[in-house]
Amino acid sequence: MLKDSLIAAIAGLLVGLALHGATVYARDHGPTVGGYSLSGNGAIVLLLLAPVALLAGEVLCARRHAWLGMALLPLTGFLGLFVLHGGI
Repeated sequence: MLKDSLIAAIAGLLVGLALHGATVYARDHGPTVGGYSLSGNGAIVLLLLAPVALLAGEVLCARRHAWLGMALLPLTGFLGLFVLHGGI
């Protein structure tokens, strides 16, 4: 169970970093199609993937009885998304 919790915490950090990178990239170089644009503030729509990833991770932790992982997953996801590389 401790191994699963550690894996969940590391995965939360990596998913947070990946979402941060995707959002910053879309903010700077995002596509524009029709009247819709993902560049600039339109990239914020990618942050809607964060709760989906958190919910999926929490379900996986609950199925494996990794209770510490359920506690650490939101914290490490937040750290990866907003703290380690600065704000979006």
